[in-house]
Amino acid sequence: MAMQAHPVPEVRVLDAAENAVPLLLGELREVVARNARPLVSFATGGTFAAFFRSLDAELRSGQIDGSGFVGTHLDEYIAFEPNRRGGMVHELTLRCPALRDMLARGSFLPVPCHGAEGSLRAHEERLARAGGIKLQFLGIGRNGHVAFNEPGASFEAGFHVTELAETTRADAAPTFVPDEPPRRAVTSGIGTILDADRVVLCAFGRGKAEAVKAMLQADVSHSCPASALRSHPNALVLLDPEAASSLDAAADVAS
Repeated sequence: MAMQAHPVPEVRVLDAAENAVPLLLGELREVVARNARPLVSFATGGTFAAFFRSLDAELRSGQIDGSGFVGTHLDEYIAFEPNRRGGMVHELTLRCPALRDMLARGSFLPVPCHGAEGSLRAHEERLARAGGIKLQFLGIGRNGHVAFNEPGASFEAGFHVTELAETTRADAAPTFVPDEPPRRAVTSGIGTILDADRVVLCAFGRGKAEAVKAMLQADVSHSCPASALRSHPNALVLLDPEAASSLDAAADVAS
């Protein structure tokens, strides 16, 4: 059943996906400047690969102080410990080795990968003790998922175990060859995501165009979990021209 629509987030269409990198670094610098050791939650996946390369360089050069914030992330495959190939923490620290150093120091908080209810609630308490998420980076799946909140997901849930949609598994498959991609994962719920002070979502490429349109211009609905972001008062969506190609021309979008 469709929910009542809300005003869309701020939307910017960039000339190219790589132009998002300085904006994302700027978001991180700003939250660090405004808060004492803010909690920053990262999204994984190819959308943020260029950002993580640049972030690693800035952390290693000291242009961004790694001791100035606490890191975490959105989700993890069931039974994928931080050093297991293909897992979210493993992939994240491959792209940004400086985050591995934060993990070793205890200033990066990994999502518990075994899915026990007690561990999920304990993780939520750790995030709360760290001050709550001040900045949440997000991607969007081809089916409109955010984190691993697949179509039909609750808009109120916290961290929970979920079954992965076949489109999600297909997109992840190249990482796991010759093995099958995982079927289950622990994910931050949409309720947790919406509790973040600031949300920045990136979507690049024509393959994301229909999901972006559903997120921004269709009804707010559980069929497109990302559409829940339209209720967030401080959200930014960064698109390249291909990801924005299905949006109505009359949309309130900045270039």
